[in-house]
Order: sequence, then structure tokens, then C-alpha cells
Amino acid sequence: MLKFGQMKDYDLNLLKALNSLIATESITRMGEHLGITQPAASRVMTRLRQALADPLLVRTSKGYVLTPRALALKQAAADALAKANHVFSATDFAPQTSLRQFRVASTDYGSMVVLNGVLRSIAGQGKMLGIHIEPWKERTLEDLESGELDLALYSDDPVPGDFHTRDLFKETYGALMAKTHPLALNTDSLSKLRPAELKEYPQLVATYPAGRRTEVDDVLGKLGQKCSSMQAAIPYFLAAPWLLKDTDFVMLCPQRAALALAEHPAMTWRSLDSTACDFTYRMVWHERANKDAGLSWLREMILKTQGKVG
Repeated sequence: MLKFGQMKDYDLNLLKALNSLIATESITRMGEHLGITQPAASRVMTRLRQALADPLLVRTSKGYVLTPRALALKQAAADALAKANHVFSATDFAPQTSLRQFRVASTDYGSMVVLNGVLRSIAGQGKMLGIHIEPWKERTLEDLESGELDLALYSDDPVPGDFHTRDLFKETYGALMAKTHPLALNTDSLSKLRPAELKEYPQLVATYPAGRRTEVDDVLGKLGQKCSSMQAAIPYFLAAPWLLKDTDFVMLCPQRAALALAEHPAMTWRSLDSTACDFTYRMVWHERANKDAGLSWLREMILKTQGKVG
């Protein structure tokens, strides 16, 4: 067992120096990051090499490179520094003075129906707060785990056990179409469309990330109706009005998206007479950020914009 006295030769500055050395691959730039002189940086480097029993950075014919030991420590050093900072940082979060730049992964659907209201709420809370919306991609869950991302918005697909989720709402599907579409003309706009009514019309379908693959959200097919006409697929809901305009294409998409996109002057939408493809939309975050005061505040803001009690 490691005894407390055994750590007398180590301090957080060494951990910070190691993290900076790995990031910059330079003793000089490490010193600049730490705000110390070149001689002081060299002394810190000597202490790091002694503590880890490894040269960490070596000269080659093409310049300085990190040793395998240093590369192996990259994630561990970053995680340890983050945990150390959390231990010694304040647990409260003050949005009025915070410079926090939140990083949230979302599709354009989540940006339309969730983050639009959140952005306005955040702007009203703190002038220096920021939110960076990143696309969902293959590494999203890994980036949440490592801290590259803070939060993600996605459907109710399973996530590993070390992740947390919070449901935002239950979503159903609607049919987005041009106002000139046959299904929009001479029809009671309040009546629901039966899936069988749609199979004779060409479909515009959305694609979405599913692990390492991209899947086609063929809602009509999932409802047991094979489309007898052409299909087109797009990764962005926001492009739909310009593709549907003046055509007989129909797009079955989440109803909140259909409602928002129907604000386009050439668009309208009708609800679908089926709940078979309904899904739950939710927030996802990793255990490492579960107690983070800033992220707890952000999750609370998202819940409030959805009319939920945190």
C-alpha cells in the first residue's frame, strides 16, 4: 500500500508540467505554459525524469519526440490533473461570472428543438458563458468519457453502464411536405395520415449516426409500408424545406422537427396515425461529469426549457 509519506517528493505542479510536456513536446513551451524561466523548466524536467524513471522527451534526427512511456501517460495525466483540479476547485457554479464554454454533441434535430431555447437562456444568465455544439460522430461516447465533450443529446439507444441519462420528452413522427403536395390539398389538415397513404409518394429520409455506421431512418419501412417510388436521403433536417419545395416528396420526421420546419412559407405538415416508431429523446453524460457543478447547472437549464422540474 502507498503510504502518505511516499508522496512527499511529488506535487501538483509536476503533474501539470507532465501534462503540458506531453501536449507541447517541448521543454521550452512547457515552461511558457507554466510561466517559468528556461532554467526552471529544465529543473522541472529533471524532476519529472527522476520521478518517472524515464527520459520522457528525447532528441532524434527529426527533432524531439515523446518516449513510449510519455505517450502511454497522456490520458492518465490528463485525467489525474482534471481530478486534482476538481478536488481543489470551488464546488459552486456562478453563471454570471463564469467563462465556461460548454461542449454539447447533438444532431441538427437536437439543435432545433432543444438547444435553441437553451442558448437564449444561457445568454440571459452570463455574458461570458458559451456553448459549442458538436456533431454526433463515431467517437461521441468516448469523447464524453475523456472530457472532450460535456454532454450529448440523443435518442433512447442503449449506453454503457458508466453513463447517465435523463429523459427530456417522448417524440412521435409527422409528415413534412410542400403546401402544393396532393396530400396537403383538398384534405382536412387536422386529420392524421395513415402510413398506407404515403407509400405512393417519393420519400425524403434522414440518415443518422449509429455507432460506427450511418443508418437510414426509413420510418415508412418500419411501419410495414414499402415505398413504391424514389427515395432520397439527407443527413440534415434543416435542408428538407428546400428539397421538398415544389415536389411530391414527403419526409417522415420527428414531429417537433416537422413543426419547426413547417415555419418555412412553402411547407406544411400533418400528423401520422401511428405511434409505432415513437422514441424518447434525452441527455447523456459520463460518470466523470456527474458531480460537476457547471454541468449540473446546464442540465437543469435544459430541463427547464423543456418544462421539466430538475
